[in-house]
Amino acid sequence: MRHWINTGELDGEQLHDPDQWKNHVLGQCKSWLDGGLQPRAMTRDLDWGVDVPHHIKGHEGKKLYVWMDAPIGYVSATRQWAIDHKKNWKKYWQDKESALIHFIGKDNIVFHCLIFPAILHAHGDYNLPINVPANQFMNLEGRKISTSRNWAVWVHEYLDEFPDRQDELRYAMIKNMPEQKDSEFTWKSYQDANNNELVNNLANFVNRVVVLTNKYYDGKVPAFDEDTEIISPEDKYDASYHDSELLRLFDDIHEMCDYVSHLTSGLH
Repeated sequence: MRHWINTGELDGEQLHDPDQWKNHVLGQCKSWLDGGLQPRAMTRDLDWGVDVPHHIKGHEGKKLYVWMDAPIGYVSATRQWAIDHKKNWKKYWQDKESALIHFIGKDNIVFHCLIFPAILHAHGDYNLPINVPANQFMNLEGRKISTSRNWAVWVHEYLDEFPDRQDELRYAMIKNMPEQKDSEFTWKSYQDANNNELVNNLANFVNRVVVLTNKYYDGKVPAFDEDTEIISPEDKYDASYHDSELLRLFDDIHEMCDYVSHLTSGLH
């Protein structure tokens, strides 16, 4: 596992590029490996949960720990979805052309980078993750988010309070995504992002583009090549307008804010 984490290579095959992994993810993995992997409990003494298979000696009263049970659920849920939609589940878990990416929080780094991949490799025929872009934690108004303490932004309550405003929340959450360090969500920052960036900058920019399109092109967007590279305000070439990956959402949002602000000022 150490060689796979450090180089991305396993059994003579290049499976991922460690340069694309976040530093804190690699750092936590290396810390665990350097300290020596310790035994980890697979079962709990509980009345509820998924039973340990009954053919295993000592199974009485034992339930599988969620970290062991969850991966089984990842695969079985995919299989059930594939059955319901007449798809081939193996395409998502075993096809070499598929990319397995784990979007998680930093408290699950070790499991998703070491333990789960080890289980997949030991079983054989399963893809290992090409990236585990684990985020840090997002706090709420100076306190750690806790659903058990009812300290969270509940989506159903938000939508009751702000009908049809889900995109504004998505924008604020992506912009404050704790990619490299813990971040903070406050209602004041949400308000500022909505009023200053979405309304004053983005909406104003879109409105000006629409006005100019109506004025000079009879309200019709001229034909263009969708693969044409776009020259940014910094005179550098960006990818075509439809070429953006989920892994770059955070960076793209911030770049969009800078571009729109720059372009809007240039339209004055």
